[in-house]
Amino acid sequence: MKKRHSSRHLIKTWHRREKATIDHVVRIISDKQDSVETIHSAFTPAGLAIEDQVRKAWSAPMIGLAIF
Repeated sequence: MKKRHSSRHLIKTWHRREKATIDHVVRIISDKQDSVETIHSAFTPAGLAIEDQVRKAWSAPMIGLAIF
């Protein structure tokens, strides 16, 4: 039968895995920051602000919350 791990051991293992994941993400982000960054305009070629263009393209359904 397999030996049961203590809660402390399980927490340490979980923390080690979480730290490895965070370190991996930080490494990816720092590599991307070293590359050339592009700056996007806040306006479309038509002259609309990006937020207005998105609002125009996405029409929210006129469905409200159900009332019981």
